[in-house]
Amino acid sequence: MLTMKTLAFTCLLCLLLLLTSGRQGTSVSVPDDPRPCPVNAPCRCDFSTIMCNNLTVTEIPTFTKVNATWKCWTLNMNYNYNIKTIPSGAFSNIPFCSLQIGHNGFEIIEDGALTGSESYLDSVFMQFNNFKELPNEIARMPNITMLSIHDNPINNLPETMAFASTLQFLDIGSPAMITWPYSIRYLKSVWSLSMYKLPMSGLPLDAFEGLEDSIQSVSFSATKFKSIPKALKTLRKMTDLSFMDDVELACEGIPDDAFRGMDSLTDIYISNSSISSVPNLSDIPTLSHLYLTNSPVTTWDPTTLPDQPLLQSVSLANTDFDHIPTVVRRIKSLYQLTLDNTKVSHIGPGDLAGLQKLQFLSLIQTPLVNISMDAFNETYTLQGLNLDYTKLSGFPRAIERLPALRFVSLQNVTIECSCAELGWMKTWIGIKQLMDGGGQCHNKHMYLTDYIRTEVPKCP
Repeated sequence: MLTMKTLAFTCLLCLLLLLTSGRQGTSVSVPDDPRPCPVNAPCRCDFSTIMCNNLTVTEIPTFTKVNATWKCWTLNMNYNYNIKTIPSGAFSNIPFCSLQIGHNGFEIIEDGALTGSESYLDSVFMQFNNFKELPNEIARMPNITMLSIHDNPINNLPETMAFASTLQFLDIGSPAMITWPYSIRYLKSVWSLSMYKLPMSGLPLDAFEGLEDSIQSVSFSATKFKSIPKALKTLRKMTDLSFMDDVELACEGIPDDAFRGMDSLTDIYISNSSISSVPNLSDIPTLSHLYLTNSPVTTWDPTTLPDQPLLQSVSLANTDFDHIPTVVRRIKSLYQLTLDNTKVSHIGPGDLAGLQKLQFLSLIQTPLVNISMDAFNETYTLQGLNLDYTKLSGFPRAIERLPALRFVSLQNVTIECSCAELGWMKTWIGIKQLMDGGGQCHNKHMYLTDYIRTEVPKCP
């Protein structure tokens, strides 16, 4: 019977023999190159990522199977406008986890091009190409969870897609999609849908038939929409709704009941629209985050809020507000308010009244010239204050009322660092909490926060 010591010695001997046989070229498979690459220059590899970007060739480079310690590769092949076809066998037996092949001149992926990737391929990003239909070689892959095919002249999807039960993220759309792609109804697992550059002015009422309980996030970008599509009301689980660069979307297309029935909605993001006033949000009691930016918004009627709003963050950046909207005072739950690049020039004594949960306030690049000493009387939990590129003439003493302030930034604001100007901070209860910030002393070669930490305590 083998003793434990003998058994241990035998195992060690076997291990040494294996290592030795590997060096002698026996059947043990050990890659000679710890960082193999299946394709030659001008492509290159970084461990499991193959990079073939900005090639001037007209054909796919030759790929050769190599031994590697990882099970599959990521192909990063972008900005190759001279290559039109990915031929059959191009990537045979090179298993890919992810294809990142956007911004190319690709028109065709031949059948058999991805042989060997069936079990591994999880994500495909092929936006900004010239595909007129979803290639069969992609449609037959059974495990894709992410697919981006927007900005291709594709006008529909095939009815049969092997990944129909696994796909979760879909980005689709182009000016060529003149009718709604009803085939998306077969993608029962999709919960994030992004649509780009649709030329239609709206959606059919049955656009999301069969997807009512699966889609949670919807985004429209650079469409011709003039209104909020009524079809969205059928999406019972939708939590996130986004409109970006939909410049024809205006107040006339957003009636008071536009969001009625969207009972799960928590986030609305509208950027670069023609909206001039905040739409009616009173039918969305669950709304937590509102981003209405880069639009000519000037008004916000208090009646457009729910009776007990639950908003936590509001961004009105790059709008035409010249004051902090009075309706903000009703949002007792608000913790972040962003008014960057607006026309706000003053913060009055009551502008932030009642915002006891406010933690972050930003007014970057505004014509702000004055902050009332009483502006922060009720915002004693405020931790971050960003006043970069404002018209303030010095350090705002109003922060004396902010005991929890941890960050203040005053980049490009003229600040005199002296005991006469900043000596009051020596007895400020919040000085021990202040951790970081931005801005420089106008009269000294020092960062503002360094002066506060090292010099203010020396003031008489």
